[in-house]
Amino acid sequence: MSRWFRLDDDVVHDRKVQDLPPPVFKGWINILCIASKHAGTLPSIEDIAFALRLTVPKTNDLIRSLVSAGLIDRSIDGEIFPHNWEKRQHKSDVSTERVQAFRKRQGNGTMKHDETH
Repeated sequence: MSRWFRLDDDVVHDRKVQDLPPPVFKGWINILCIASKHAGTLPSIEDIAFALRLTVPKTNDLIRSLVSAGLIDRSIDGEIFPHNWEKRQHKSDVSTERVQAFRKRQGNGTMKHDETH
């Protein structure tokens, strides 16, 4: 199952993001995707490296760059996670029930996902 996560549209004006070199920016976006799949925390460096198709040393360099930029935080016990993830990714707006009710009102409540392709 794929997930969605929020990316604030003001990121276009965020100096700490916009000053990143392009490969680090790409890494940050991909790390946000990984964090989304892991409930906001990041897995081991080895797992991140595999997901990003990078070596472990290059992944460590990327993480260090993002920590230095203030875009990745480290907890006391060593976990790493995107800065302000919990604040930006609150879970209060799950839309599944609203979408199902809308589809039912529209007369297509039984439509299956693969029928839309």
